[in-house]
Amino acid sequence: MTITITITMTMTITDRARRREGFGMSSDETALLLDDVHSGYGRMSILKGIRLEVKRGEIVALIGANGAGKSTTVNTISGLVRCRQGRILFLGEDITTLPAARRVSRGLVQVPEGRKLFSDLTVLENLEMGSFLRRDRAAVKADLAHVFELFPVLPERRRQLAGSLSGGEQQMCAIARGLMARPNVLLLDEPSLGLAPLLVQQIFGIIRTLNATGTTIFLVEQNANAALRLAHRGYVMETGVLTHAATAPELLADEKVREAYLGK
Repeated sequence: MTITITITMTMTITDRARRREGFGMSSDETALLLDDVHSGYGRMSILKGIRLEVKRGEIVALIGANGAGKSTTVNTISGLVRCRQGRILFLGEDITTLPAARRVSRGLVQVPEGRKLFSDLTVLENLEMGSFLRRDRAAVKADLAHVFELFPVLPERRRQLAGSLSGGEQQMCAIARGLMARPNVLLLDEPSLGLAPLLVQQIFGIIRTLNATGTTIFLVEQNANAALRLAHRGYVMETGVLTHAATAPELLADEKVREAYLGK
């Protein structure tokens, strides 16, 4: 079944979110900065001193082979994996030791790899979970209406168990759940994973629209070609180290990057 997506370019959640504290930055200010970050699991070191920056209003892509450390990077930013050395700055605040839940409350929101929906809850209940830390219930209700405008398939499935959705619908639900937290920066981990090419195109179209309406996005993606065609800038990761950092067009034109990740 083909999922048709209508993109609404009217005022969205992210437009209103700009009025919140944290959206008053000028367009050239840094939203997220990783400075000499090291992290890993147990005795295993995964990230080995990475430094990357995401400026407000950008889409920044992190590409690399499977196992390069991309998801560990996102999980370290989110606070799910401890930063052992270095620091993480978010909207000018050092959040290196801040618990994950408090990072979400500040607007640093992750859409995890594999969607990670609550499969035994309905679509509506999953979206409500996205706003769990919020207390502005009237605004939550309004945000839900705007999420349904962005993803017209979701209100049709609102009473359906999330686990029974198609892969594309689950990814839409996962992104919508992230938006219900009102992100200042949205961390997307492998949003195209397991999706057919047509659905990948649709999901990336949604990401482009979210960015156009004000959402800053850090995109971790194994589909390097699609990610770099969407992003403003990009980084290449190999075994926990960043080997390239450039604008997306420059990375697309880089011979070594093309041979290693673009199949050309």
